[in-house]
Amino acid sequence: MSEGEEIVARARSLFDVAGVATDPATGDTILILGLVTTPERDLDVFASDGDRTIIMPGFAEYAKPGQDTLLDFIRERGYNAGLVGVYGYPHEGLNLKHLAVAAGLGRQGKNTVIISPDFGPWLRFMSVRTNAPLATTGPGVYTREESPYCGDCEACIKACPVGILEPYRLTDTDTCLAAISHDRPGGVAICEECVVVCPVGERKLP
Repeated sequence: MSEGEEIVARARSLFDVAGVATDPATGDTILILGLVTTPERDLDVFASDGDRTIIMPGFAEYAKPGQDTLLDFIRERGYNAGLVGVYGYPHEGLNLKHLAVAAGLGRQGKNTVIISPDFGPWLRFMSVRTNAPLATTGPGVYTREESPYCGDCEACIKACPVGILEPYRLTDTDTCLAAISHDRPGGVAICEECVVVCPVGERKLP
């Protein structure tokens, strides 16, 4: 097993899913990590300190230990590795949805969320930028295609409380109640209606 394969295997032992993609803007290697959010392991808790800082207690509790272990593992082998954004969650720049598709971790559903055949829409992604020799997983590039997991289902579209969801696109991203932004009043708004009704996968700890 090569060093790159060892690193990916280690990532997959620490997280529910892991894959490798390339930052289309810089060509850097990005390791995409995913954990399932559940009532017992809630990664969807966000808050703002009122000073343009997003607080992520769920990521701090459940993702950080694995992140620290993985970063040490990569660095001990002589490579650079660093989280992109807060706990690997970039609020601007990298598009984690696009990178997750490129890494083969799922496909965007009609609700625009990444849907995994095993975990449905419940994976929450993080990113690590590294110069380690990691081979790209999945198709390697993002493509916007219909999801094989959605079919004729439109449960998410019907559930959208503000009526801005069309198949595979939001008609008004600023109105979406799931937005996480420094610029929103209060900084954060969380809505899971289009995710809760999705029939794909199971919301449970692996």
